Amino acid sequence: MEKKTKATVDDYGNPIPVHPIQVHLARIIVVVAFVMIIALQFSGTSYINVATKGDSTVYTENFSSKLPFIIFPVLTGIGAFVFALQPGIYRFFSVALVAITAWMAFNTFDIVSSNHNVTLTPTRVTREVGTKAKPIRHSIDFTKTAYLYIDQVPGSREPKHELVAIAADGAETRVPISGMMRFALPQILETASQRNIIIGMSENGSAIPDALQRDLSK
Repeated sequence: MEKKTKATVDDYGNPIPVHPIQVHLARIIVVVAFVMIIALQFSGTSYINVATKGDSTVYTENFSSKLPFIIFPVLTGIGAFVFALQPGIYRFFSVALVAITAWMAFNTFDIVSSNHNVTLTPTRVTREVGTKAKPIRHSIDFTKTAYLYIDQVPGSREPKHELVAIAADGAETRVPISGMMRFALPQILETASQRNIIIGMSENGSAIPDALQRDLSK
């Protein structure tokens, strides 16, 4: 006697859920992902923690700013479970989502556990971002800097800013200004001026351009 199997697609080729929970989980994924994408588009500058350790001031991002890195692999993991419940080719989609989830989870752990910070001392400012496995560091040595200014450079969506240090021998060092660096700017410039470093002025007559002033006032 031939065994009958339940159809997995309707007349239009759309998948028919085998288990009712698949529908609810799929809706949760769509709603949460949509909310997260909208929130990321309109989110302002993340909250910054400032701590003093001896003669060093350390700026770090609040853990809540890293929540998207945690939520998205959770969503892909749920998606993998939803596809795993569906027979046929959907099991291959599940395997692909499991691989994506594993990759995102690894990078999430690497990012969340890494030491993202801006560290300011009387002689140096260092910015560290990236992942724990591949950190990206930028540093300016005040003892070798003669001139310091903020430069505006083209960006993919809007102009970006960099802190530019010119050494006495003409060597140039550029540090991207975003997140923690924005909050650290006033103290960085004050520390530099205390070492008799010449600070370049922007069009508004201040060392910090209007665009970054607005960010600092949020």
